[in-house]
Amino acid sequence: MKKVAFYGKAGIGKSTTSTNVSAAVSLLGEKVAQVGCDPKHDSVANLMGGKLVPTIMDQVNKHHNRVTEEVINEVIYQGYNGILCAEAGGPRPGNGCAGKGVLLALQYIHKFQVLEKRNITFVCNCSATLCQLEK
Repeated sequence: MKKVAFYGKAGIGKSTTSTNVSAAVSLLGEKVAQVGCDPKHDSVANLMGGKLVPTIMDQVNKHHNRVTEEVINEVIYQGYNGILCAEAGGPRPGNGCAGKGVLLALQYIHKFQVLEKRNITFVCNCSATLCQLEK
């Protein structure tokens, strides 16, 4: 599985770039997943026809940390050209570190082998964390 991560300061176009890369790579025949790691949870919106999707952290909070594979699968969506889309999300503003929320969400993706079970061949996200989980 190939992985690419975009990161940098707010407002520089990470979500736009990752969306365009995901779309282009999917058109080349790869099975692509894009995992958004912005607390605004809008990085996959363009792949979802402009729709903001519920986040993994929304599910974790909704189920009071009793998270199963089925719970995570409820917030995995199919977007443009079959791209698997998910948003990590984060805590409510002022209630903790967004990075911890992203890490927890990505750990669930890894734990339940969300990408592997769907034969994803290319992952694009806005955080280097997912690229490091398997090390």
